[in-house]
Amino acid sequence: MKRIIVIGGGFSGIACLNRLLTYRGKIDLTLVNDKGDFNFLPMLPDCISGKVNPEYLAFDLANLSRRVNFVRDRVTGIDLKEKMILASRQTLNYDLLLVGSGSETNFYGNDEIRKAAFKLDNVDDVKDLAGVMSRERIGSYVIAGAGYTGIEVATNLRIALNRKKIKGRIVIVERATSILGPLPQWMKNYVLANLKSMDIEVFTESSVAGVSGRRIALSGGKVFDDAILIWAAGVETSGFIRNLNIEKNPQGRIKVDEYLRFHDSCFAAGDAAFFSYQGNYLRMAVQFSIMQGDCAGINIIKTLQGKELVKYRPVDLGYIIPMANNKSCGILLGFSVKGILPVFLHYLMCVYRLMGLRNKLGVLLSLASYRLRW
Repeated sequence: MKRIIVIGGGFSGIACLNRLLTYRGKIDLTLVNDKGDFNFLPMLPDCISGKVNPEYLAFDLANLSRRVNFVRDRVTGIDLKEKMILASRQTLNYDLLLVGSGSETNFYGNDEIRKAAFKLDNVDDVKDLAGVMSRERIGSYVIAGAGYTGIEVATNLRIALNRKKIKGRIVIVERATSILGPLPQWMKNYVLANLKSMDIEVFTESSVAGVSGRRIALSGGKVFDDAILIWAAGVETSGFIRNLNIEKNPQGRIKVDEYLRFHDSCFAAGDAAFFSYQGNYLRMAVQFSIMQGDCAGINIIKTLQGKELVKYRPVDLGYIIPMANNKSCGILLGFSVKGILPVFLHYLMCVYRLMGLRNKLGVLLSLASYRLRW
């Protein structure tokens, strides 16, 4: 019986498992994840403003399927030669492998900031942030990173403070010369105008120089007292991937071929994979994670059957920059969209992709009750 291991219980790992569960042959299927549940990351910022209850964003991985052996453990390495997974408490042998371990907040080796900053990697993180906001009076919220997450966090913070009639300075700090990296200029202009209307400040070509208690200093000399730091300045792959002696990009993502393979009998998908298509590398996105996980599952089945593998062909549906005051923007199917439409589509896709009927209904009720309350 072939032993198949999926590392990572995120979007790509779950998509791969769902595909593998359609295989009628006998396989020994194992999921390895360091946490006991799947966290729906795209809606974590909505928990800050109270739009969504974080309890509805977690799904117990032990409830996936009786055909899946769930191992809760932290992967520390992969022995590609011996086809062995090294974990903190055990070793596991495989015949076929998918690495779908996603990404995590990158503190760029700065332990001072790692210890001081809040992050949004999982449900527990957003609960920690909400707890501090409810217990303490905070003068300034400094958000490092002006990408999707940083902007979404900032707008949800402003809504939360406004609802509670609490004053607070919200500042986004970005090392680059502009927000939102390589995205179109019209989108940057639209977002900047909306942030200004929400009294959210943006400092570009600036970075966090140091944190001492509730005192945050920026590289230009500006200092914020009575402040907390929320870190959204980039992500990296899991440590065990960074230690693999294979080709990777600067973020540590594994370079895969057209079949999503990176080694004999090994595949990678989602944020863990770095895929080139028509001269460009795909960005990190939920849609690509799900499609890649499914394709990797298909190719694992093809391998079991001794059939020719299928090439991964990405379909880019677009992207949305969600902002909590219902003035979002994005590109959908090649068309520019602004205002309430992208907000509606964002939540529609989120509910569709949530795992578990209880969670889907819970999020729908949370969003509906939020609208009724305000």
